[in-house]
Amino acid sequence: MATHRIFIAFVTIFCCFCLPHLIEAEQVFVDQSGNGNFTTIQKAIDSVPANNRNWFFINVAAGLYKEKIKIPRDKPFIVLMGAGTSKTRVEWDDHATTEQSPTFATSANNTVVKSLTFVNMYNLPNNGKAKKNITQAAAAMIEGDKCAFYSVGFAGVQDTLWDKNGRHFFHRCTIQGAVDFIFGSGQSI
Repeated sequence: MATHRIFIAFVTIFCCFCLPHLIEAEQVFVDQSGNGNFTTIQKAIDSVPANNRNWFFINVAAGLYKEKIKIPRDKPFIVLMGAGTSKTRVEWDDHATTEQSPTFATSANNTVVKSLTFVNMYNLPNNGKAKKNITQAAAAMIEGDKCAFYSVGFAGVQDTLWDKNGRHFFHRCTIQGAVDFIFGSGQSI
């Protein structure tokens, strides 16, 4: 009987505190062809209210997105969902500094990314630009806490994935690089 009461109390607490956040979750669609709410991923991220406390789902249609993506610290609880690592690809070509070069950067806690690929094209051969020296050009920088990545691709040559700070989970991800392709002080599995 006591176990039954504990179970009922647990279910009641769960329903009161967790379900409202799931019910209130907002969902938007990114599609370059104009068939979504936004045509760029960054514009969808910019639409998330500052100091957001509910999950915000950003569904990204298949395609090649030529943009730099930054999730600021004051926009937690974002879920980016692509159509697959070979179908939804984000590319940028930057090397200015390690801090400024990432194609994808998140400083926000509780960021989840699924089924996308992030590429920094700067040092890659056959990208149309002759380079004398390979330099730091990160594909991703993650410094938010409790971030998770599922079936995500990261590609670059030097300093591909900057696992800067925080606790991060990577499941079925592909990280391609040649020099220091994973670096930083984050705690990741």
